[in-house]
Amino acid sequence: MFKKAIALPLLAGLALPVLADDAKVLPEGVLRTTIAPSFTTIDKEFDSSGDRQDPQFGTITVNTLSIALEYGINEWVTAGLQWAPGYAWSGEVEDNEAVDLSGANDLFVGAKLQILGTNGLSQSDNMRFAVTPGIKIPVSQYDADEELANFMAVMGGGDETFRPGRSDRGAWGLGARFSFDYLITPDFFINFYNQTSIFLDTEQDYSPGVADADVEYGPEFIFEVEPNYSTVVGNGIQISMGLPVRYTTTGETVVNGNTEEDEKWKLELAPSVGFFFTQSPLPVELKLSYTTALAGENELASNTVAFQIRNFFRF
Repeated sequence: MFKKAIALPLLAGLALPVLADDAKVLPEGVLRTTIAPSFTTIDKEFDSSGDRQDPQFGTITVNTLSIALEYGINEWVTAGLQWAPGYAWSGEVEDNEAVDLSGANDLFVGAKLQILGTNGLSQSDNMRFAVTPGIKIPVSQYDADEELANFMAVMGGGDETFRPGRSDRGAWGLGARFSFDYLITPDFFINFYNQTSIFLDTEQDYSPGVADADVEYGPEFIFEVEPNYSTVVGNGIQISMGLPVRYTTTGETVVNGNTEEDEKWKLELAPSVGFFFTQSPLPVELKLSYTTALAGENELASNTVAFQIRNFFRF
């Protein structure tokens, strides 16, 4: 049971989607808030050869609430705070009630700069390009000694629960997000997205039995292509549909000088549909998405349903 448990660090954080975005920025003085609950099930995994198989530790479910705050500084700069994935309020492993996968993920703070577009530094009517430099702030907390004690109590017949590893990396990160939109028609565009993150070396409790470790997390790269179509159907209701294809690759982790050999990649499809009520007293955008894993190596084959609620305020 213990060997199964320590295979789960970073599970709650890496199994969930980020709030990828297009190259648009908010109008000056507009605040956008996002609340996004998501529900993830993992009943398969990809081995080192890319074959899909039953997970060694059973079916996993993780339920998470994400939030974001974004504000239009001017016509081409939007400052933002994203906690996505945010807090996993529940996380369970099938037939293993002692394992608790709940916990907080790390926080992203940055500013989106529209370099190219109708309101960009360079003007264009059919192309948009934005760069979002930012930092990842460690929020995830983990006490390996406490969790090891909980685990030993469970092994002794107690009714405690234990967390097998961190919810997220818990390390400072530096990086940037790049978004390029090519507008084929006023209603249809293709978005090309990249998120690049590197993480600073840190000393932390890594997992039960591995406390006060020197940890070097490998870089993470996300690439996404999304055709997006939107149209107005009357009474100020805008319907949008997207079909993102997302590729994520993560480098190896080094703990106390020892390579974990946990390099991984995953290919996902994430269709979505959204409804934007532009003429309501408080403009609101609702979006439903489903993310499923198509292929990967050393990764969990997750399926996630997410619901976004976005409200817009002008100051």
